[in-house]
Amino acid sequence: MLSVFKSDIEGGSFRKFLLNCTTLFALSSVAVAGQALAQSETPAPAARQGANEAEVIIVGIRKGIQDAISAKLTASSIVEVISAEDIGKLPDQSIAESIARLPGIAAQRDKGRAQTLSIRGLGPDYSVTTFNGREQASTNDNRTVEFDQYPSDIVAQVKVYKTPDAGMTYQGLAGTADIQTIRPLSLPGRTIALGAKYEMNGKKAQVNTFENTGQRFSATYVDQFLDRTLGVALAYSHATTPYQAVTNEPWGYPDCGSQCRPADASNKIFGGDKSGYQSSEFKRDAIMGVVEWKPNDRIAIVGDAYHSDFKELQTIRRLEYGTTWGAGQLQPGYTVTGNRITAGQFNNIWTVVENYATEREASIDNWGLNAKFTPTDKWTFEADLSNSQVERTDVTVESTAGTGPNQTGARDTLRFTTNGDGVTLLTNALNYGDYTRIFLTDPGGWGSALNRQGYVKRPTVKDEINALRLSAKRGLDAMFISDVSVGVNYAERRKSKDWFQAELRGRTAAAEIVPVQFRRGVSSTSLWNNPNGIISYDALGMFRSGYWNVTDARVDPNANSGDRTFSVTNTWTVRERLTTLFVKFDVDTEIFGRPLTGNFGVQNVRAEQRTVQGYTDGTTAPGNPALLNVQRVGDGATYSDTLPSMNLAYKLADSTLLRFAAAKTIARPRMDNLAGGASYNAIANSVAPPTSNGVAYYWSASGGNPRLEPWRATSYDLSLEHYFGKKGYVSLAGYYKDLETYIFNKSVPVNFSGFPVPTPAANYTLAAANRRGFSSSPANGEGGWINGVEFTASVPFDLAFESLDGFGLVFSYARNNSKITPDGTNSVPLPGLSPEVINTTLYFEKYGFSARISQRNRSEFIGEVPNFDGSLATGNFVGSEKVLDAQIGYTFGGGLLEGLSLNVSATNLTDQPFRFYQGEGNSQQPLKYEKYGPTYLFSVGYKFR
Repeated sequence: MLSVFKSDIEGGSFRKFLLNCTTLFALSSVAVAGQALAQSETPAPAARQGANEAEVIIVGIRKGIQDAISAKLTASSIVEVISAEDIGKLPDQSIAESIARLPGIAAQRDKGRAQTLSIRGLGPDYSVTTFNGREQASTNDNRTVEFDQYPSDIVAQVKVYKTPDAGMTYQGLAGTADIQTIRPLSLPGRTIALGAKYEMNGKKAQVNTFENTGQRFSATYVDQFLDRTLGVALAYSHATTPYQAVTNEPWGYPDCGSQCRPADASNKIFGGDKSGYQSSEFKRDAIMGVVEWKPNDRIAIVGDAYHSDFKELQTIRRLEYGTTWGAGQLQPGYTVTGNRITAGQFNNIWTVVENYATEREASIDNWGLNAKFTPTDKWTFEADLSNSQVERTDVTVESTAGTGPNQTGARDTLRFTTNGDGVTLLTNALNYGDYTRIFLTDPGGWGSALNRQGYVKRPTVKDEINALRLSAKRGLDAMFISDVSVGVNYAERRKSKDWFQAELRGRTAAAEIVPVQFRRGVSSTSLWNNPNGIISYDALGMFRSGYWNVTDARVDPNANSGDRTFSVTNTWTVRERLTTLFVKFDVDTEIFGRPLTGNFGVQNVRAEQRTVQGYTDGTTAPGNPALLNVQRVGDGATYSDTLPSMNLAYKLADSTLLRFAAAKTIARPRMDNLAGGASYNAIANSVAPPTSNGVAYYWSASGGNPRLEPWRATSYDLSLEHYFGKKGYVSLAGYYKDLETYIFNKSVPVNFSGFPVPTPAANYTLAAANRRGFSSSPANGEGGWINGVEFTASVPFDLAFESLDGFGLVFSYARNNSKITPDGTNSVPLPGLSPEVINTTLYFEKYGFSARISQRNRSEFIGEVPNFDGSLATGNFVGSEKVLDAQIGYTFGGGLLEGLSLNVSATNLTDQPFRFYQGEGNSQQPLKYEKYGPTYLFSVGYKFR
């Protein structure tokens, strides 16, 4: 075995080496492991010097598991819990990856990182994320929290509530994820923890100005003063994280039509393609502070604050080709496999060389103050005041180059084949790595002016939530009710998005050579079977230097297909006021001599929402995107929801619980759906209008709906749980959600009388005479149902065999199903729902050694992927994934190195691709295919008291 490891390292296969190491730790003979560990002279870290010999201090993997089991066992709701193994040490590299290992929960990756979550088959739009119990403002365009904004170093525990109670004033239709930080008075004394990590991506930097390595470091200080009545916790975390991607993005798959032989005309062929590399780096600095004061048993005050600065630079180098949807001409001799053209050659290709860059800067600021006063043994009063706000600015520069402007340059020949994943592999003939022959220009003729050389987008998102919660709790001795709580929560939220977009135009000519000072060499294109590479330059630097003329294009002047579009719908402001009144009764009684605990109650949520939005009510001249008349309009709605809930836990035996829960829940509409502006199109005379029942429609409109009401559902849950003390448990759970309403895009006929006709009017005479059209916007439709079952086992093996002490397994399986018919007739797939989610972790921990190998497995689901214009592409499928992670570590339990820990971990060991494709189960028509490589972390930590 040692010779195998040696060959792995010398051969550069570190991923294989790490996997072999982990497998050895987790699966080796118990006898050999026991003998080796028994001979170790290092004392176990669980036996602190000076501690009582009967006292067992559990640390590391098993501590995290046992803390999570304790929290689950004592919770009144059905919850799943992740607990830190030690201060500043969650079991994974990010919060999202840790949460995604919980039963019935799955993550969607973005840029190679687990970022958003689906709970019980419902996507991130249906959940709520809180930080110490308070709803979080989001850097996302909507409400979804992006978990890479929160470092794992500051997190003590994450609870995912699958069933709400009436006292939870922030609850989603799918569930609520609450991120909890350290409470300093809960620790035994002064604690200082330091950590440093070196990070390396398994792929080399794809863009030559980037690195494939990064670093993280953190420091946590916890102390108590004034006879342990005052506690302070401070934490700082820094991360510089690289990531790489090799990407393939087909435009889509039209019928081959006249490009093929008549017998093959209905077969699919790619309409165009983008192949490229991506290198990126994000930097995050975060600081957290908590002050906790308990001067006596009657008063408890906690103040906490969190600040994060996030900066990300993303670069793309790629070639883009228009084939069937361009000027490409398919040559005879192509290959057909199934119903798709899988190999052949296109002539007459105009190729676009793309150097794109996006810089994102975001900040998060949270603070909260909570005070509890217990004047008597019966009464407790609580007040909680909080603020959460974010600001995010993106600058995206999309610079294009090629052999000449507006499809007039040299044409290329493009050979293509298709691999087993349905990915088109392209080989072109021309050299795009020659700065003297490749010019800044508009090869595809995409712009409104001849001298267009690119495009810039600069959205700014601001989000702020202010909240106040007041409540009172009264102990009762009446019948089966132990306590009653009443309260009110008032929250104001204002979120805005300001969208700026513009063409980048050359100052002197339609085609210009890249200035020398911005050149960054030639990027390799060897993976595309092109030995020449492509020119690489600093597009963001050129934009900031003022190299281009920037033309305001808030109204999109795109004249494709002969129509003219007016749009300012990407700029909006949404204001919300939510008033939540609640009453909750806690249950503590016995039935047939067995304990019955839980709660029941009701909330009333009153929502006031209003959207202020720009819309067009004017005309433009050809090539001039300036608006002649833009008005600001406001609209909104006020409504209330009454939400009863119940959670009951019946102890069937000393270690067996039967839980039942029922609740009515809601999920607030997406922010971009509430945006109230609308854009409209008029069909030019030269374009055939769409028809329905023989009637032609010359107009169309789309926009938001400020009067949208929430998704609503009634949920039922049943869970049977058996616990092995605090060491392990098994559970079987089932749920059913009756969705009463569902938000979908609805089209209705509209008379467009009075809408201005685009100029020149001579091109739109048919539209001027025929005012029939359709308007499409989000609407509340009918719902459907979701159901599922979940099985979980967290079992240390020594429960069955003492010789396996230290080994254990955490396994969960979830099966989900749904049927949604928003229009009352046609079923639609539910975003985020994977029919199967399987999570498996096999671990070993003893005598300071620890090892773990984990796999997250989810089947395909409807995903949300950013489009080129910043909107979200929905309705297409993300392919199934099996993401494999591993860890190996050692913690010194005595001597001079006591408190020191060493750890090597890896995520995405098998380089699982991200696949986004059209059509359920049709992975042979990918729209995006990305591979990120594995990521390795080498960690050193030190904790002392």
